[in-house]
Amino acid sequence: MVRIAAPNPLTMTMRESLLAHLKCPDCAGTLQFAGNDRLSCTGCARQFPIRDGAPRFTDDSSDTAQYFGYMWGQQAATITPPVRVYPYHLQVMYDTVGGPRLEGFLLDGGCGDGEDLAMVALDPKCEIVGVELSSGGVATTLARTRGMVRAHVVQGDLLRIPLADKTFDGAYSYGVVHHTPDPAGAVREIARTLKPGAPLLLYVYEDFGDRALYWRAALAVANSVRAITTRMRPSHLMGLCRVLSPVVYVLCTLPARHFSWAARFPYRHGPHAFGMVGDLYDRLSAPIEYRYSRDGAAQLASDAGLSVVTVGQQRGWVVRAVKPA
Repeated sequence: MVRIAAPNPLTMTMRESLLAHLKCPDCAGTLQFAGNDRLSCTGCARQFPIRDGAPRFTDDSSDTAQYFGYMWGQQAATITPPVRVYPYHLQVMYDTVGGPRLEGFLLDGGCGDGEDLAMVALDPKCEIVGVELSSGGVATTLARTRGMVRAHVVQGDLLRIPLADKTFDGAYSYGVVHHTPDPAGAVREIARTLKPGAPLLLYVYEDFGDRALYWRAALAVANSVRAITTRMRPSHLMGLCRVLSPVVYVLCTLPARHFSWAARFPYRHGPHAFGMVGDLYDRLSAPIEYRYSRDGAAQLASDAGLSVVTVGQQRGWVVRAVKPA
């Protein structure tokens, strides 16, 4: 596993303003500081560590946390906070389904390496909490948002979000819930934390159900390959992805740029020959992966008690939904 160079714990503390929004994931009890390095539940008395300014409600025991944590954590020692906003995944969701931008106190459900979270934190109209399963992702997110007073990071599980009901003015989750053991449960948890009238933007993989037979066959082959790659050591798999990226660029990205018949090819967004190493690793490393039809993606939101506003296609399904007032 990669060695994560985390921010200096002597210079980082958890902001007291976050405490009021946290809750025990076991009993939903309120939390209080128990010294400078841990939280204690007033209900069940369980304690949770605070490391590098981030409360930790889970660990890296799951395969999902280990694989994704390896990818995210590689950047922790070198990343620096951005000084300007640039388009990233959240902007893709805005472009796909339209509607007003999220503002206020927001949740990033599965913040990964914190790139979207940092973009939001640069907006003076927003304050944001990122929940991330892996310590590698938390380390890189902390490094990327260092000094950003409107950004908070929590290591937690989307199936047991350690945040209180009706907390957020809006939320988004890009490419995360379909990697959990219970995607519907993860969306219900996110919905639980939303205030009445608050919107959710959600992105999940498509199942290729509306595509030609050869596309569905290609997906089946890819899933068969995953049966092997999800058993590889993360470092070895990353090396394989570095080899595969130029091949995918030639076979997918270049045709998609120049031919209409390739307009829906996967990996059509590759910026250059080695620009899809992370995307390939993401695709080949995930121990759990669910895929959805358009209706299935919408149902994730509606089954969580949200009203679906629109669904758009962008290398998967983007759902805009709202919690009823």
